Amino acid sequence: MKEIIITTQVELDALPSSFTEYTRIIIKNTTSRLVVKTSWGNSSVEAWGNSSVVAWGNCVVRIFSASIKLALYGFAVALLPIAINLNIDRRSEYCHVQIVQDLGWFDRNAVEQTPVITLYKRVSKDFKTQEGTGNETLWLVGSVLTHPSWNPKDSECSGGKFHACSRPYFCDEFRNTKGDRYIAVSIKLEDLYEWKDNPEYPHKIAFRSGTVLYECDRFGKEVKSR
Repeated sequence: MKEIIITTQVELDALPSSFTEYTRIIIKNTTSRLVVKTSWGNSSVEAWGNSSVVAWGNCVVRIFSASIKLALYGFAVALLPIAINLNIDRRSEYCHVQIVQDLGWFDRNAVEQTPVITLYKRVSKDFKTQEGTGNETLWLVGSVLTHPSWNPKDSECSGGKFHACSRPYFCDEFRNTKGDRYIAVSIKLEDLYEWKDNPEYPHKIAFRSGTVLYECDRFGKEVKSR
């Protein structure tokens, strides 16, 4: 499935009227207001992070964050997970907010539950995370890492686990240091732990052990190490 990340109105307006393959249009981390005037054939629109979105026409917007700002006009529809508390500005009597049950991390992130899954982390230029702390970890390509004190159930963001994201660019929410890299990590399904109690970070998942496959760009394409 193809994905397109939108952060500006120019990028949004440049989209074609339809797509030959099913495409996820992801509006993410923008402080400017983006106006979505219609829906695109064979596609869906999603709002993440701190996005500000105005939806017109026959748009369907899937919401993945309580931090977004959303205004609905015309016949626009918003799909709001029951776990997200968001005040949506309804500007038309015909627009609709549909409360939906959260189907879980895998369905939410369009990740198939295969025996082995490739997920992503953002690390330092030296392939480290949590540098200078007792939890500093080195994520060299080819290495196999297992958490020394696996205990994922205390809270969503506590210690006792590693974390990965379904897409590299979702890791930007957790690191933003110049020179950072993205890595792909192979993880067995049995080594994943999904936080189901009203997750604050719906694209992040915990894992016990994984193998670092390669360095990649923020869209998951393998790149040569610098």
